[in-house]
Amino acid sequence: MTNRNWLLGLVAVVAGAGALLLGGAPSQAFQGDKVHEVGKGGVKVEGKLTANDPRDAVRTNSYAKVYLVKLQKDKVYTIRLNSTADPKVYDPFLRVEDEKKKELAFNDDDLDAPAKTYNARIDFKAPADATYRVIATSFDTNQVGDFILMINEKEKAKEKGKDKDKGK
Repeated sequence: MTNRNWLLGLVAVVAGAGALLLGGAPSQAFQGDKVHEVGKGGVKVEGKLTANDPRDAVRTNSYAKVYLVKLQKDKVYTIRLNSTADPKVYDPFLRVEDEKKKELAFNDDDLDAPAKTYNARIDFKAPADATYRVIATSFDTNQVGDFILMINEKEKAKEKGKDKDKGK
């Protein structure tokens, strides 16, 4: 093998592994190439935000993890990011982006929760059949901690006074 072929082979291996040689570290790391699909049981991911994670592209002083999720057009999904730590240690912040990294939704605190919480929640209506980027990050600078990310299709509200199955 010539030196040129060896070098081309090395570049191909490095590129295939997703490493970035010249541009520095990526602004956000994907959590593998896995694309999560929301089935009847939803999606539940237990994760940990650490000081080794890359910085969020929007909240640049916060660490972030990016999850790819396939969603269907016009369906509404409830996306929750719950901290298992004290909010002074880790206050979750949740973002949703499209495939082009355009921010579509964000949330800091779930204000609809029955009790005061620092957990984040988004009710998100998918504008298209696509793979979306769900980003787990923090509200405050440099926070780290354990979290649970949950994504479920939101149930449609039942119409009052009508029983569709019986045609009434």
